[in-house]
Formats: sequence, structure tokens, C-alpha cells
Amino acid sequence: MTATQTTIGHGVRVPWRTGILLALAAGLAGAMLGDPYTIAVIVVLGLAVAGLALVPLTRSLPVLVFLIPFRLYVDIPGTTLELALTNSIVVGLAVVCFANALLRGRPRLLGWEFAIVAWVLWTLASLAWTSQLVASLTGVFRWMMVFSAILIASECVLRAADPAAAARRLLVAVLWLVGAWSVIGFIEVAVGMDPIFAFLKSPAAAVFYPPVFLQERLAARNFNWLSGNDVQPFGPFLNAIEFGILTAAGVGSALALAVGKRALAPRWLVLAVLVLATAANIACMKGTGWLAAGVAVAIAFVSLGRSIRRVLAVSLLTLLVLALLLYLFRETLAERVQALAAREGAQGAAAQALSRPAIWLYYVTAIRFHPLTGGGVSTSILYGPVHWTIPPGQGASVAVVLPTENSYLTTAIETGLVGLGLLLIAVVGALVRGLRLARRYPDLPVAQAAGFAAIGLAAILAGNLTVDAFNGEILGVLMGILMGIIVAANRLEPRSRAAASG
Repeated sequence: MTATQTTIGHGVRVPWRTGILLALAAGLAGAMLGDPYTIAVIVVLGLAVAGLALVPLTRSLPVLVFLIPFRLYVDIPGTTLELALTNSIVVGLAVVCFANALLRGRPRLLGWEFAIVAWVLWTLASLAWTSQLVASLTGVFRWMMVFSAILIASECVLRAADPAAAARRLLVAVLWLVGAWSVIGFIEVAVGMDPIFAFLKSPAAAVFYPPVFLQERLAARNFNWLSGNDVQPFGPFLNAIEFGILTAAGVGSALALAVGKRALAPRWLVLAVLVLATAANIACMKGTGWLAAGVAVAIAFVSLGRSIRRVLAVSLLTLLVLALLLYLFRETLAERVQALAAREGAQGAAAQALSRPAIWLYYVTAIRFHPLTGGGVSTSILYGPVHWTIPPGQGASVAVVLPTENSYLTTAIETGLVGLGLLLIAVVGALVRGLRLARRYPDLPVAQAAGFAAIGLAAILAGNLTVDAFNGEILGVLMGILMGIIVAANRLEPRSRAAASG
């Protein structure tokens, strides 16, 4: 190895990466001369990606996973669009990884990986027939963030000198992510509504939330984590359902880690996340979060496939904690259950019209316009039902287009049945492979890590029944990271077979 090269895992990293990134940043900045703000943003992005590229992925990616909620939104001058710098850093890092992979030789895909590549290409191809090009470009970029996370995570594990250690670091980062935000969720409950609204109205809120969208929500006070003057935990999300999905992924994974034979994470961290995530999942009072947690726990049992006594012991302890929390929050829970039948205080026919089944049935008719190809990413809202509502403190009613609140329906409308089919083959295929590897190789850490990743994917799949989060800026990246772990474990399976037979 020459003096101009440095080592990453058991691969090689060379300085040309930094040169390419800086040249790209300079070229883009030159194309936008006259706008110092845009030039500054591009230069910062280029330097950030270059800096991460010079650090081994086994070190930088776990930190990036923990920092996913810090979006760092900026306005794009001359448009109404807002850019999350974290998204650009993830995509930029994936470009570096892809270029490095091409230099090592032509990538050879395994059978199921063709579905992932087809899913990526179909999403990009949808730009050719969309009726809303600017909106679709924004949506496709968010999908590219998900695809980038798959590539980065798989490269992180595959190119590491010790794939098992790399997978462990990613799992620990996910546990820290869930545990830390569960604690913050309870802090949100403790401080109450007024301090939270004061923060959301401040410039600092742009660290986590898109300012324009946030201002629209603030004007209407349209937050599903408000219950009268009380606050339910919502973590880094504006939609508390997504927080329920995040905690559900933590509940299932922590339960499996607590019961499993392999110590892939510190015991104290696993137990702390299990308790905190379970408590936060219940306290956010979202049926979707509870459903996602139930699915994750069920998949955890499938993933383990053994140690029945330990599974029963930990499950009994979890049920006791659950019963205690249900008792402590019984009054709030009763109010929440009663409120599930009505939305925004509507009664009778209005409540029925605002119910999710009614909205879904309305959107289903949109699929017939472009059943195979879809209308383009981020176009489903064009087909939504209009609801007239009176925002708090205003006398006039305003028209609001209700979203699909179902990622599967959104995907079918925007990318057609072909796009939905490719997504399901890719994501469900990852889940099945993760479970298969965990059950087949109970003593191999990478295979077990794939099983725990499958548990998180199961929670995300279940949660997306009532929320649009497949390409969400937090859950979307998390889904990509989990899929990347499984992709790497699947590619390492021949090595696993040799280790198991030896």
C-alpha cells in the first residue's frame, strides 16, 4: 500500500474521493453563481460528505444513524422547497460508496437484490410520466435517501474487517436512537404544551421540522399528539403515529436481544430500551403504534425459534410492566379509546366521512387512472377528498385535502401496482431473509443481526398501514439501514455456512 492510501475495513480508500466530491460541489456552485446562500449550502454539503468519506463507515454510519432526527432544514432560494441537509449527506455518501463499488469491478447481484434494483429504477422512471415534476423530484429524492441507506449499511457491514462488529455497532446505534427519543418523549409530556409550542415557533425548530409545513400545522394546531391541553410523547416527529412505529421497532428488537443467546448489545442498554420504548409506545396512545409493537413482538418469537423458557420469562415481565402502565394511564387511555371513533371533534356523518376506511375508499378510485404506472411520486394528494374545517382562533373555514394515511395506497397511486409490487418484494423479501438467517445460524452474530433487523422492518411495515412513512425522513432511513444489514448478511451467508460447518 502506498503512502497516499488509507485503509477502511479490509478495503482501500484513496484520496480521489475527496477530489471528486469537491469538484462536484464547485461545479454545482459555479452553475448557481450570484446566489451566495446556495453556494455556501453546497460547499458545506460537499465538505460534510467528504469528511464522512474519509472516516471508516463502521465509525461514521452508527453516528449518522443516531443523528437521523437532526434534519437541519434550509430553504432553497427562489422556490417554496425546503431541503434537509441530512438527506443530502446520506445520498452523497451513497454516491461515494457506489463509485467505490464500481471501481472494484462490476457489481454482481444476487437473486432477490434484482428486485431492489428494479424498485429503484422504477421509482426513477416515474419521473418520465409524472404530471407534477417539481413535487415528484422532491419525492424521488426522499426515496433516494431510502435507497442510499440500503447501500451504505450493506457496504458498512460487507467491507468491514469484522462484519459482526459492524453489525453490532449499527444495532447499538438504533437502540440508542429509540431509547434517547423515548426519554425525550417523556420530557415533552412533562414540560407541557406552552413550552413545546414556543420551541416550535422558534428558528431552532428547523433543526428537526420543515419550517413551512410546521407553520401550517401551527396555524391550525393540527397535531395528533395533543389531547386537549395535554401532550402525548411524539419524539422527533410531528405525527405521533410515526413515534409509535419507532418505539415499536425498539420494543421488538430489544425483546429479542434480551431473550437471545448472543450478546449483540450491552445488557443494560437492551433492558433500558425495552422498558423505555414499551412505556413510550403505550403513552403515545396510538393504535397503529400498538399494532406495530404487537407485530414486532410476534416476529421476535419467530426470529428466536428457541429458548422458550427465556422467552416466556421475559414476556411475562413485559406483560406485568404493560399492565402497570395501563393501570397508571387508565383514564387517559379510556378517553383516547372513546376519541378513536371521531376525528377533530366531528360527530355522526362528519366523523364517518373523516374515518380512515372512508378516506381509503375515496383514494382507491384514483388507482384506476394509472393502475400500472401510477401518476408519479408525490401526486396522490391530487386525488384526495376535501374537508372543510375551522382552525382554532379563526372564524372562517378553510379547505384541507386529506392525505391517504396509508403508505401502501400512496405507493399504488403514485408508482402503480408495479411499483407497489416491487416495494413489497424488496421489503418483505428482506424481512423473510432476515428471519431465515437468524433461525438457520443461531450462533453467528451477523445472521442474528439480520433477524433483529427483520423485527424492525416488521414494525415499519405494520405501521405504514395508517401513515405515509415508507420514504419518511426518519423511518425511511431506518428502514433502509435495516434492509442494508440484511443485504450484507445475505451476501455473507456462504461464509456463514462455511463457519457453521467448520
